[in-house]
Amino acid sequence: MENVKEQIISILSDIRGDVEDWEANKELVHSGVLDSLGIVTLIGELSDAFDIEIPPQEIVYENFDSVDGLVKMVERLSE
Repeated sequence: MENVKEQIISILSDIRGDVEDWEANKELVHSGVLDSLGIVTLIGELSDAFDIEIPPQEIVYENFDSVDGLVKMVERLSE
């Protein structure tokens, strides 16, 4: 799991390099750290990095509001 988390944090940092502590922020979408363009970019990057398809029903706050939510979604879709 740690490798998945590290990869996700690296992808997030590429999208928004001005965030210091990704894991501490539990409201990435609600606080505006990730806007709609950031989410679309993140979906593409996650799809490429983990060879997964993220269906529309997975694009919900619970999956995108924290690093842990992203990790859980990626691991679930990778199975």
